[in-house]
Amino acid sequence: MSRSLWLPTIISLSVLFCINILMISSIAPNLVFKQLFAWILGIIFFFIGKQINLKQLNSYKWPIFIVCCLLLLFPIMLNSITRGSRRWIYLGGLTLQPSEFTKPWLMSFLSNTNLPLLHFIPIFIIMAQPDLGSAISVFFLIIPLILYNKKLLKLFLIFGLIFILVSPLVYKYVLHDYQQKRIQTFLNPKADPLGEGYNVIQSQIAIGSGGFFGKGYRKGTQGQLLFLPEKHTDFMFATTAEELGLIGISIVLFSYYLLISTLFNKAFSTKNRPLFIFTLGIAIQIWLQASINIGMNIGLLPVTGIPLPFISVGGSSIMTLLFSLGIIYSS
Repeated sequence: MSRSLWLPTIISLSVLFCINILMISSIAPNLVFKQLFAWILGIIFFFIGKQINLKQLNSYKWPIFIVCCLLLLFPIMLNSITRGSRRWIYLGGLTLQPSEFTKPWLMSFLSNTNLPLLHFIPIFIIMAQPDLGSAISVFFLIIPLILYNKKLLKLFLIFGLIFILVSPLVYKYVLHDYQQKRIQTFLNPKADPLGEGYNVIQSQIAIGSGGFFGKGYRKGTQGQLLFLPEKHTDFMFATTAEELGLIGISIVLFSYYLLISTLFNKAFSTKNRPLFIFTLGIAIQIWLQASINIGMNIGLLPVTGIPLPFISVGGSSIMTLLFSLGIIYSS
């Protein structure tokens, strides 16, 4: 592994780890050890991932794809409903999210296949849970193949145009009531400031009140006084901005830039097609997840439940991303 590539990765991950643990110890101290355990497992998974050769997985791509689809179906079959959705598997004291754990394996399938449209099968399964945020996140994985294949790019541009034309019908007949309300809230959050628009308004207040230096560790009013719901998951960016200010979120943004740009350099420096597709897919996933999460925190995008990579509480996401990075740096 080139020193010029792994050193920025280690630096960016170290910074994100420190901010992640710092903020959790501030707003959800009861989750600190659980999150630390997730990082420890993630580091172990990183070194496991380093032993995986993507080209060798080509022989197992169909079993991998089938197992991924079955794993995504488990929460639906078990009917374990939490907050209106069936997206988690409960094993004793552990809570696992299959849509996260299947991402690197679906990416390995995509990097070794000439049938990328099959990727929509797991996407539709996730939509049925229902989990729009994870479905969008999993869709991101196919973007490198779309960009790589001109015919596929033209096909998706046509589908994109058709989707735009039928989007009113999708909104009315496909989206669930709570998903429709999220779009309505995005367009006019002040129409229901104490109901559907409450989260976004409180998030914007938290970000604006942080100022340049922030209110300080454990001194944020919106997060500490429970005005901001989902403060440790969907709205972790707002919580961080309130307590650490512009300086703190600038460090977070620079860490993302360092990590993502390094992954792009890694992708375009390899002649290994599967590794190129896989690396680019994970880089785009991190980039778009961070952009969408920040966008919904500041009110520029609808709330979709997409976590902030490496910052939001969630062991499944951290372990999966570190495992994926291990595969990327396996050669």
